[in-house]
Amino acid sequence: MPHGRCVIYSFAGDEQEMIDKAKAGVLPLMQAQPGYLAYGVIVQEGKIVSMSAWASQAEAEAADKVAARWAKDNIDATPLERYIGEYAWLDIGQQ
Repeated sequence: MPHGRCVIYSFAGDEQEMIDKAKAGVLPLMQAQPGYLAYGVIVQEGKIVSMSAWASQAEAEAADKVAARWAKDNIDATPLERYIGEYAWLDIGQQ
């Protein structure tokens, strides 16, 4: 079963700017990581929810380090909660 990574950040600033930065900056980094399956971001009410799916726990943990480093260097956001674990179920569907 795939593993997931979810981090919730708080931020102050423009939502669209955060969306654009994440898509342009961290998405290519995640796609380049071994075991990548999916990545998405929700931005709402001063929070960023970063979610991804990975083929294994080790790959999810490695990607978490890459994403955390990117966030620290590129956005003004504070991590509030972090989750990494096996999905109970996951449907990626057709894209």
